Amino acid sequence: MKYLLIVMLILFPMVTNAQNDQADPPKIAIKVPLDNSVTIKGITVKFIEVVEDSRCPKDVNCIWAGRAIVKVEVDAKGKKREEILIFGETRPGETKNQILYSTTDWMLKGLTLNPYPQAARSEGTEYVLLITEEKIK
Repeated sequence: MKYLLIVMLILFPMVTNAQNDQADPPKIAIKVPLDNSVTIKGITVKFIEVVEDSRCPKDVNCIWAGRAIVKVEVDAKGKKREEILIFGETRPGETKNQILYSTTDWMLKGLTLNPYPQAARSEGTEYVLLITEEKIK
């Protein structure tokens, strides 16, 4: 009985502390098909082109994980600019940028490029850029 009490005293704090962790809410992604645009809070994002898609296909062992590079046009209050987003590995000297637009309270961020490549490629891939609107903490 004495040992059971000692074990409970050791395990009880671990169980109660584990319940205090807050889970991050899921991110809601907005789909932007190639050559299309979406407007979020007055900011228009147009998915212009896939510059590179060298991501390692699923179920294939690759030396380099690869990356996807996309070009988008951001129209923020009448000011248009092009952004290059890199998903995956970067080369020396490159900066990984996924922020499309930001204010002091929120930002639009590139999440990923779908579909992820597969070993058996199909012709006519319909690319979709996923973006999120995130609050800045």
